[in-house]
Amino acid sequence: MADKAKKSHVELIPHFKTHQSATVGEWFREKGVKAITVTSVKMAEYFAGYGWNDITIAFPTNILEIEKINKLAERIDLKIFVNSEETAVLLKTELNTSVKFYIEVDVGDGRSGINAENSSAISKILEVTRGSNLLFLGFYTHAGHTYNASSPQEVVKIAEKVNEKLRSLKRHFRKEFPHLKIGLGDTPSCSIHEDFEGIDSIHPGNFVYYDIVQHRIGASAIDEIAICLAVPVVAVHPERNEVVVHSGWVHQGKDSLIDSEGKAFYGLIVHLTENNWSAPIPGAQVSKISQEHGVFNLPGDVMNDIKVGDVLGILPVHACATAVMMGEIYTLEGERLTMMPR
Repeated sequence: MADKAKKSHVELIPHFKTHQSATVGEWFREKGVKAITVTSVKMAEYFAGYGWNDITIAFPTNILEIEKINKLAERIDLKIFVNSEETAVLLKTELNTSVKFYIEVDVGDGRSGINAENSSAISKILEVTRGSNLLFLGFYTHAGHTYNASSPQEVVKIAEKVNEKLRSLKRHFRKEFPHLKIGLGDTPSCSIHEDFEGIDSIHPGNFVYYDIVQHRIGASAIDEIAICLAVPVVAVHPERNEVVVHSGWVHQGKDSLIDSEGKAFYGLIVHLTENNWSAPIPGAQVSKISQEHGVFNLPGDVMNDIKVGDVLGILPVHACATAVMMGEIYTLEGERLTMMPR
C-alpha cells in the first residue's frame, strides 16, 4: 500500500483502528508513514503516547470529550471531523487552541457525514468556523458501500463515482480554499482501484490484515489474510459433524457472510501448524456463535481426527472486529504485540 500511494502521488495516512497496536505502528513507520488515522480520542491518546504527532480522528466529533480534545490539541497536530453546523458552533466556543478539521461527506454509504452534493450545508459549517480556532483542511469520506460489491469490477465502478463526487467538491470550494485536501478511506477502493486523480491522501485500515470479506470482494488473495484466531475444541459431536469451540461473538465479533447454500457463516476453519496455518479446510466453517460458544461444521474425514483439547484456527469474516476482540496477538515467531488497553 505504501508503494501504491507513492506511485499514485497520494499520501498514505493509514487507519490504525484495525490493529490498535503500537508494535504494528512501528512497521508502518519503517515504510515512511508519518501521519495516522484513528476512530476515537482514546485511540489518539494511545498512539500519541508512542510518538505519533499527526493524527486524524475519523469519527464525528463527540463534544462531550472536549476537555480531552483540547489537551490532545496542545500536544499533537490533531485533525477532527466537523459534520454539522451545531457541532461547529459548540467547538468554536469550547476549543482552546487551533485544530484542523475535515468535513466528512457521504458519497453513498449512508453511515455518517454530509451528503456530498449538499453544498449549502457544507457552506454553513465553513461560515460558522470562519475566523475561529477551527481551521478547514478539506473533505474526507469512507466509501463503505464498496464492501457490498461482489467483484473487483464493481468496486472500480463505485470508486469512479465516488472520486468524481470528491473532485466535484474540490472544484466547487477550491476558489475559496485553494489548498483544501481530499481524503479517501476504504480498503477495497485503495486495494483495487488505480486512479486517484484529485485525491490527496488514502486512509485504509483493514488491509493490514485483510479478511474473508476483502477476499470475496477481490481486494486480497486468501493467503494474504494475515490474522487467525486460535480456538480450543471443548466438545466433539460426530453424529452431526460438529465441534464446539470456546470462541463466541465476544472473541470474534458477530459479522457473517452467506455461503453458496444460502447459510450464514462466521469464519473459515484452518489447521494450525508450529509456525503457520493451512489453507481453509474445504467444507469447514463456523456455522453458529453465541456469547462464548462457537460451532464448527466439519466434513467427516476431518471429524475423525478431531478430539477435545485440539486447537483449530478461524480466518475472520471481519478482521477489524476480531483483532480487537482477541485481546492478545502474537506473530508467527512468537512475539507478543503491544496492544491498546481495552
